[in-house]
Amino acid sequence: MAIFTHTSTFTPSQETVKTWLTRPGALTRATPHWSGSVKKEGDPQDLGSQAHLASALPFTSGLLTLPWTAEHVAAGEDTFTDQQAKGPFSSWQHTHDFFETPGRTVMRDTVTYELLPGEELGTSAQEAKGKAKQQGLKLLGTGRKGAEKIGDTLVNKHLTRVFDARERRIAADLEFQERYAHDPITVVIAGASGMVGQQVSALLTGGGHTVRTLVRRAPQAENEFRWDPAAGEIDTEAFDGAQAVIHLGGASINQRFTEQNKKAILESRIQSTTLLANTLADVARKDGGAGQVPHTFICASAVGFYGADRGTEVLTEDAPAGSGFLAEVCQQWEAATEPAKEAGLRTVNIRTGLVQSALGGMLKVQLPLFLTGTGGYVGSGEQMQSWVSLDDIAGIYVHALFTDSLQGPVNAVAPTPVTAKKLAKTVGAALKRPAVLPIPPAAPALLLKKEGVQELALASQNASADKLVKSGYVFFEPALRQALEHELVR
Repeated sequence: MAIFTHTSTFTPSQETVKTWLTRPGALTRATPHWSGSVKKEGDPQDLGSQAHLASALPFTSGLLTLPWTAEHVAAGEDTFTDQQAKGPFSSWQHTHDFFETPGRTVMRDTVTYELLPGEELGTSAQEAKGKAKQQGLKLLGTGRKGAEKIGDTLVNKHLTRVFDARERRIAADLEFQERYAHDPITVVIAGASGMVGQQVSALLTGGGHTVRTLVRRAPQAENEFRWDPAAGEIDTEAFDGAQAVIHLGGASINQRFTEQNKKAILESRIQSTTLLANTLADVARKDGGAGQVPHTFICASAVGFYGADRGTEVLTEDAPAGSGFLAEVCQQWEAATEPAKEAGLRTVNIRTGLVQSALGGMLKVQLPLFLTGTGGYVGSGEQMQSWVSLDDIAGIYVHALFTDSLQGPVNAVAPTPVTAKKLAKTVGAALKRPAVLPIPPAAPALLLKKEGVQELALASQNASADKLVKSGYVFFEPALRQALEHELVR
């Protein structure tokens, strides 16, 4: 049995820290993206509830994962414990203990684990598994004690990285929640199951707010409400007593630009946004100013609005729309929100940049190349890349929600755009891999087709973050190198 401990210190009170950690969304927010992803959270205060995760294998930046189920088994005033119900360890138990000291809160994480089965195995199946492992160790010439020592060293090194990252993430979120402290509200989210939607939902529930989700399948929880954008159907009870709606849905653009896929990209955005905007306008009129329905509508858009070939031109929100398929999609997408705006809802269009995350998007697609030292930039590498971290795109949505002065289009990008060449080199540096070779456009064309390469890989958009910064937003990750190291550390 091995024991690992990690001590974290935070400035908020013990009650604040523990309250945040036991709210829905805390596990999603605290989990470093390179260490895996949360599929379903449990409730630390509900003994027997389970959390389901995809736990990344070390040194893979989240590309290779194993299923992990943790069960909450104990909870007290200053402590709670979970243990592995299913996963790669023979046994695993994680206890959080909280201590309040003058001016700070101390959290001690204690993990006790076993890599290999003990001598006493409960069932014949376990015995067979244990014997097989022992035979494997003999073939390796190590023996049980030697293998455990090597394994514990590697595990402890990995856990040190994980818990250091957790401490940083928890501290950043506690600061964020203090900055956006607000009486609890109810927010309806479309697209909550996506990469960005999960983080936005977790930030909101971490702040004590209620999140309702629109789902296309049959609802399975009391906070789920069905809708079918293609059929123009939506359960309007979702909006009763809600203050805002956030729309994040839409088919992925990271696919071959066939006519069928392009149609799905366009229609998935226009149909869903039109349905939401018209419905919100209708319920607002019926409400008659009583304040029992949403007054804010925040909808995704993209810097693709400006077109794919804007060179180094600084693009503020007042810049004219560009040309091309994605520019046309974004123009129609934003226009579809007009009914809500005309009905008096504060409407914000989040023009998203290139989201940098190990959990999804183009970075995840390119990770195998970078990990093998074959990553690089497409074309000349001089294209301007307006990027944003996953934490920041989630934070920007919450900022837009609680910043009443913000409306209309907002560039959701970091204040430090870079060239494609610089982006590739920085990814390589974060992974400690070379990334200096240009990639012929013909290579990504195999995945995206020629039009997709022009619209995505070769696009140059130098979007300005000035409007966002002047509205008071403080970035989690304003610098690319730091953002990528936090996202990809292995």
